[in-house]
Amino acid sequence: MSTRDVWSRNYIVNSIVKYIVYSQCRLLACIISLLLISCKTDQTGNMNQLDGLTVPAGFSIERAVPADILTYPMFASFDGQGRLFVFESDGSSPSTEEMLDKPSYHVRLLEDTNGDGMFDKSQIFADSLTFPKGGVFYKGSLYVTASPDLLRLTDTNGDGVADKREVILTGWVLNHNGALLGGPFFGPDGWMYLTDARRGFNITTNEGVNLKGNSARIWRCRPDGTGLESMSGGGYDNAIELVFMPSGETLGTMTYFIDPQGGFRDALMHWVEGGVYPKPQNVIKEDQLKLTGDLMPVMTKMARVSPSGLMRYRGSAFGKEYSGNLFSAEFNTGRIMRYQITPDGATYRTMDEPFIESTIADIHLTDVLEDADGSMLVVNTGGWFIAGCPLSVVAKLNVHGGIYRIKKIGSDRIKDAWGHKLDLQSLSAESLTKYINDPRSAVRDNVIERLVEIGASAVVPIKKSLLGSKNQEIRTAGVFALYRIQTPNALKEVRIALYDSSIMVRTAAARVLGLSKDQEAIDKLMEMVQKDKPPVQRQAATALGQIGDSRAVDALLNAAAGNSD
Repeated sequence: MSTRDVWSRNYIVNSIVKYIVYSQCRLLACIISLLLISCKTDQTGNMNQLDGLTVPAGFSIERAVPADILTYPMFASFDGQGRLFVFESDGSSPSTEEMLDKPSYHVRLLEDTNGDGMFDKSQIFADSLTFPKGGVFYKGSLYVTASPDLLRLTDTNGDGVADKREVILTGWVLNHNGALLGGPFFGPDGWMYLTDARRGFNITTNEGVNLKGNSARIWRCRPDGTGLESMSGGGYDNAIELVFMPSGETLGTMTYFIDPQGGFRDALMHWVEGGVYPKPQNVIKEDQLKLTGDLMPVMTKMARVSPSGLMRYRGSAFGKEYSGNLFSAEFNTGRIMRYQITPDGATYRTMDEPFIESTIADIHLTDVLEDADGSMLVVNTGGWFIAGCPLSVVAKLNVHGGIYRIKKIGSDRIKDAWGHKLDLQSLSAESLTKYINDPRSAVRDNVIERLVEIGASAVVPIKKSLLGSKNQEIRTAGVFALYRIQTPNALKEVRIALYDSSIMVRTAAARVLGLSKDQEAIDKLMEMVQKDKPPVQRQAATALGQIGDSRAVDALLNAAAGNSD
């Protein structure tokens, strides 16, 4: 048994002793049973069960953070260099008014200082937050949702503590039960996407426009807060996390697409531009959401599981069969669900199965994310949360949470997974594009960000190396990078991508040309909306609506008349 296994077993035994003292009512036989299921190895000696979490055969589980470092983690996000920001509760359950008056939650910064997979350095990055429901690190700052605000937190002197706090946008309603603004999530198009609940908003945008309503929304804005708009909305209760398909399609978890009936309540969604989603609440009419027929359908129906964090697997460590799979954390069941996703007309369908299961009722999984080495991190928030949760009757502050790492047994360890040994900042655009086929997803992401920073002089290298690639995902990444550069030459290359042989590339090109309101793309988009594949037709229609030229009306009507999707 490894040193870490011994440490884990000792931790479990010590926890059980403390629990005996605390409860004084458990039978010894039950305690022994708990010990046996808390730390279990398979026939090869690898840990496949820890603290009540069981991983599939062929995988192992271990703690990624020592138990004494954090207590009630909720969500987590990497910064692009391997540091982990954890959005954490202090265990209190104040009312909404108390939370606004004396916000007590915080963001913790964790670092793995020796590269052994264990985060051993911890400090509070930002405190006095209302309810930090996630965040994303971008250009030196952490963007955090803490209703009523979208915040930008910056560490200006490199000491690991945010000493600069800016309100980018404000006006969302805080609710202490966690049904509130979430994210942001950084899309491949360079926009920040936010989830919201049916609790209300009264926002004055940076352009001076007042947005007011009570329906749930999927929002997006630029990193500086400009351009805020509602992408989708409806009468559902609460959207939680988002992921993006390579073409930019937005998928996410949500609760209450329907009042509990027939075994269903929650869902995994495909959020499309302008979509209006169930439940059929009065707020849809009150907020004047535009309907062109029935409410949009649900992609994957779930039971009363309270889905939370979501990830799309991009690495290779788990094996090819897991490439592109979705994984969702469920609060109520303590499971991580696996979703194998395939195209279905203009949307997707999934094949679902449990990936991680729990044997202890007090496990509440709230997030799941991928590390740069292809391992999976799973967040258990513990037993503190009771606000608005019918399954948590009493707050159990003695039941702490934790963060766990899941690895495929026998997978090759990726060296320098975050690319620390590469000096990307010093490379030319031509040199950077040589790394676009790097097997390390974090390196590829950082290359794209650097190319966008370089700007106009990166257009030709992107055209040659990315748009010229045989890999459709790389060509698609090139389309998004060119859109973000936004020069006339860059957009010209995006328009050419409308003729690409790949549905993925054409969908991405239509998406960003719509966001750009590109008048020069109208003729090709009108052709595509009538004759292309369903995903492209849908995105071309969306783009024509965003551009807003009346010349497209006949093409849109013809497409609608001959389409049953």
